Amino acid sequence: MKMQHKILLRNFLIELVLYALLLLLYFWGVLRFLGEPLNRLFHLNLLVYAVATLLLIVAQGVFLEWVTSFLITRLGLEKLE
Repeated sequence: MKMQHKILLRNFLIELVLYALLLLLYFWGVLRFLGEPLNRLFHLNLLVYAVATLLLIVAQGVFLEWVTSFLITRLGLEKLE
């Protein structure tokens, strides 16, 4: 049982680091490429801005989960659910 806890902790830490790196890359990319257009959209049409940002949030969640799952599978780590 103790070995399973070590594996779970190791996998959790690896997944946490992967999420952090991917989130930083996503944040940098959005600021760099979408920062100004989103700022203009915010000032021009608040409703469209709200929908666009909600879509970005959902897309980020789906993309991060897909990439992390892909990397976890490629690294051969057990996925305990």
